[in-house]
Amino acid sequence: MQISDFNTASMHGSQLFRGAKTAMLVVRILHQMERTAAAVDDVEDALEEFAAATHRPVAHFTRLGTGETLGL
Repeated sequence: MQISDFNTASMHGSQLFRGAKTAMLVVRILHQMERTAAAVDDVEDALEEFAAATHRPVAHFTRLGTGETLGL
């Protein structure tokens, strides 16, 4: 038994193809957002540990502007 080639070229303009591509893109974006959120949680945990190690409150560490340093 032979199976013919699966040629998707004729489907590229179809609504089904665009829907499938959009769904795959949404899944990739959501996965990346979950990974980013997990990384942010890790950074926050590390910042809390760092603050505890230096005996400074976490509130001391805020977003730095251009040219600013932590002043340690």
